[in-house]
Amino acid sequence: MVSFCATDHVTDAGEGKAIERFICSHPTLYGDQLYPAFDLRLLHQYIERQLGAARAERLLAAIGTTASELSVRQFVLAWQVLKAMELAGEWLPGSLAGFHFGATFRPEHLQGLQRPLSRCQTLGEVYELVRSNPNLVGSFTDNIETLSARVMEVRSVNVSNIDADTMTFLFQQGLSSMLSVARMLTNRPIPLLGVSMCCSGPDRIEHLALEQALGCPIEFDADFFGWRLDPAILTYPITWHPSVRGLASDEVVEDETDSLINDILALLLPCRYGFPTLEQVAEALRLSSRTLRRRLSAIGTSYQKILNQVRCQLAIDRFQAGERCIDTIAEQLGFNETCNFRHAFKRWTGKAPGEFMTGLPVHRLS
Repeated sequence: MVSFCATDHVTDAGEGKAIERFICSHPTLYGDQLYPAFDLRLLHQYIERQLGAARAERLLAAIGTTASELSVRQFVLAWQVLKAMELAGEWLPGSLAGFHFGATFRPEHLQGLQRPLSRCQTLGEVYELVRSNPNLVGSFTDNIETLSARVMEVRSVNVSNIDADTMTFLFQQGLSSMLSVARMLTNRPIPLLGVSMCCSGPDRIEHLALEQALGCPIEFDADFFGWRLDPAILTYPITWHPSVRGLASDEVVEDETDSLINDILALLLPCRYGFPTLEQVAEALRLSSRTLRRRLSAIGTSYQKILNQVRCQLAIDRFQAGERCIDTIAEQLGFNETCNFRHAFKRWTGKAPGEFMTGLPVHRLS
């Protein structure tokens, strides 16, 4: 997740009221969208390097996927990425783990943006490109941008009810990956004017080392997550050029297996009450049931696993849309007993339905 993009602008001094208005008018967003798979692939690889293959497999098992399936996906369900980030924040050592992971990001990781990036002349053009294509970058927070002649400030707004520890990891990773990519695009340092984090800081040595790496003071235990830079940095010219392989990857038609899974998701995600059987899905895709099972099994997944991923996503969608009757949602998602849904949701997200709903913004009907 490279947090270049901001989604609202503030140009006056009434920042507090603007943020309050923004939260009230923007219901949570991550529940109803797919998310770029490259984040999850990079995290899986990083966990494997840092903590070993067994822990990396646990990460994928927790979100109902496999390395084989992940290797062919361009998009995954958003809850899977958020759950993986939550686990990474718990497992990786140190209070700056998100910064360390984010520093591994490279421009070539931005799948689907290689050719558009190659046309950008300045970092400001890259900023606008990423802002206009959030579906290819991914973000679990919305941002408010305050712009003046000398300072651009971006504050992350946690409208998705993300717990404090996971939010800290996400902010660190997003900021660090943004800076890592920007440095490689321009072949220049990207100094910030300041960083604010509403979490406890590391020890003094780590604090000073991080300030030196970012080139700015860092405030911990602040009231918000945010960063500031000199807008002149947006005029830096782009010196990076994508590889031939990178350009080719943008032109390649999606993998046959990825297309199959996307077709299944397209059949399941719109469902409001009940789901088709495997046989019905196979018929809709003009395949035999045996062929569908075989092709999914070849990448370590199954129709039931994909269905459970979708059930979790749709449950999140409905909670975030303001639906609160757990019995009704359980029935809509095909559970014979509400208790089975409660157990499944806790297994998927790490939270019981009631706990998940606590603190969600009040849904406002337009």
